[in-house]
Amino acid sequence: MGIFDRTTKGQVTPAIEVTLERGALQFFAETIGETDPIYLNPKAAQAAGHPDILAPATYAVVVGTLADQQARRAGQPDILARINGDLRVLLHGTESYTYHGPMYANDTVQVENEITDFTDAKGGALEIAHITTRILHPTRGLLVEASRSLIHRLPEEDSP
Repeated sequence: MGIFDRTTKGQVTPAIEVTLERGALQFFAETIGETDPIYLNPKAAQAAGHPDILAPATYAVVVGTLADQQARRAGQPDILARINGDLRVLLHGTESYTYHGPMYANDTVQVENEITDFTDAKGGALEIAHITTRILHPTRGLLVEASRSLIHRLPEEDSP
């Protein structure tokens, strides 16, 4: 018997709004070693045809985390609580991103998670939750779609 709540398969979380703050984007860009001024300087970004500084592609992870934090603050379960993720035995599995459009400073985006499936591996020693996260802009549509798997390494007595 696994730990994940498999009855949540197919559920889509309510959309959570996240505003991408310029200072946080600049800090993130500097932290990851980004030197291109379109990620750091609003004037350079505008000169390159962007409305404001660009969010680095890897910032999508941060946006997802911010959405989970806001869900908890609003009294909603974050994705781990929703699927009954147990941090004592949780492992990070695969992760992939499909980019459909850029994110900019001062964008307010909506983030939703879909619990797409649950599978087992290693003869039942592992159970895997498959999550799709979408970051959407109200006028530019889908910006980022992320697929990830979260893994429980089950105690031997819980393995079939």
